[in-house]
Amino acid sequence: MRIIEWNCQGAFRKKNDRILSLQPDILIVPECESENKLKFGDLTPKPNDFFWYGDSENKGIGIFSYSDYKFELLKIFNPRFRFIIPLKVIGKDSSFLLFAIWAMDNKEKPEERYIGQIWLAINYYSNLLSLPCILTGDFNSNKIWDEKERVGNHSDMVGFLEKKNIFCLYHMQENIEQGKEIHPTFHMYRKTEKPYHIDYFFASDLIIKDGFEIKVGKVENWIDLSDHVPLTLEVITKTKLEKINDLFSEHMTIILKELSADSKTRFNDIIADLIEKAKKIDNLNESIKNLKKREQFIEKYEKLFEIDKLINKLYE
Repeated sequence: MRIIEWNCQGAFRKKNDRILSLQPDILIVPECESENKLKFGDLTPKPNDFFWYGDSENKGIGIFSYSDYKFELLKIFNPRFRFIIPLKVIGKDSSFLLFAIWAMDNKEKPEERYIGQIWLAINYYSNLLSLPCILTGDFNSNKIWDEKERVGNHSDMVGFLEKKNIFCLYHMQENIEQGKEIHPTFHMYRKTEKPYHIDYFFASDLIIKDGFEIKVGKVENWIDLSDHVPLTLEVITKTKLEKINDLFSEHMTIILKELSADSKTRFNDIIADLIEKAKKIDNLNESIKNLKKREQFIEKYEKLFEIDKLINKLYE
């Protein structure tokens, strides 16, 4: 299986020839436009399956299958984490979880920007990380920026994943420490004198037990198209996903149990209403419109937790 991740820096419909010549089975493209813009069969070769999510039709994250693999968005998906997309990947010979990542800024909560988004997401999806999974994309992160104030930094993320037996494949292959990379994946402003390593493949030991190979694209082959080079993972895996109970309502019920006893009493009716609304969300399809409804719901429960924290502070 060949999985390629490449931040195309926009306008993928005008750039796809070169990356598709590498014959990916699965392709993850941060900064990719929506299907309406891609015009499958005209400007972009039609994939066997495709998933896209973003705030604007001009830029989001696109996941393409050019093989027999099919995608299924997990019902537990939390669109508040921009953009960490959890997908079941199901093929004839194997299946696994894929977390496709384009870590974004957060101007309202700077401590949650970039690596902060990923840190919050892996904690939210923590109970799924014991399953065979791959996390890949533009993390916009490196250990060299650990000192920046975040809810969780790069080293925190690496350590958290390693406890789940999920490892960074580039660093494993090259036997090199985080922050000491010798193959940059990003050149700021497309200047070769500004190199950084911010794109990654992490994978479960279950997936890589029979070996793998990571390839980092050469800057001279890609800098005319993007400020990023592609990362390619070659791996043979026969992992199979068991049935996943990932109902959004069940996950929300577990989270709401973490409220203080006082808040549970004060807001009992609101909590019951939120759980009922979450059950309705379980049955919605994966249209962007419905995913936005989910986001509005999540905003409500987050506000409830903010109120809970304020109440607890009053009693301190």
